Amino acid sequence: NMLFVGDFYQHTFDTSRDGKANGTLFDDKIKYEARFTKKGFEIDNTTLKNSWRCSQNVCDYISDNLGIDISSNRLVEDNTAIEFINDEQRIACLLADESIVKLHYQKGARYGCGHKNWGESKGEDHHRDVCVMLNKNTAKKRIVGKLYELPPSTRNKLYVAITRARGNVYFINEV
Repeated sequence: NMLFVGDFYQHTFDTSRDGKANGTLFDDKIKYEARFTKKGFEIDNTTLKNSWRCSQNVCDYISDNLGIDISSNRLVEDNTAIEFINDEQRIACLLADESIVKLHYQKGARYGCGHKNWGESKGEDHHRDVCVMLNKNTAKKRIVGKLYELPPSTRNKLYVAITRARGNVYFINEV
């Protein structure tokens, strides 16, 4: 017997080797799973559903706003903050804090050291607090409570960015 594990929503990078053959493979989780079920694989969506990294508060935000079912193994008393920051002074402090990684939708490197792209942070497990910079479209969706309507690749990259935090998650609109 073999056990394969993974997180459907953390797929962020497509390889050019597939061409257009699998271009929409990660757009629909049900279709994705059906592809493997047809080949005899058993799908388990519960064993690894609980995060050891993210607090329940962060997991609830992801479930409620991105439509991605995730929970936490951490104690409720170990909750962290997830908040949108629009106060200029707090923004300046967050941006100046070198201990907080700043994650951008794209072109994060042009902002200098400590800035990365959402998807580029995949696999990183050492960040305490994370500052997620929201591009224009994502900021609009957040305001109206419809982050779940983002294109699948954008939503999945945002999920990756948010789940890098062991501590607090701060959202700031990119200028």
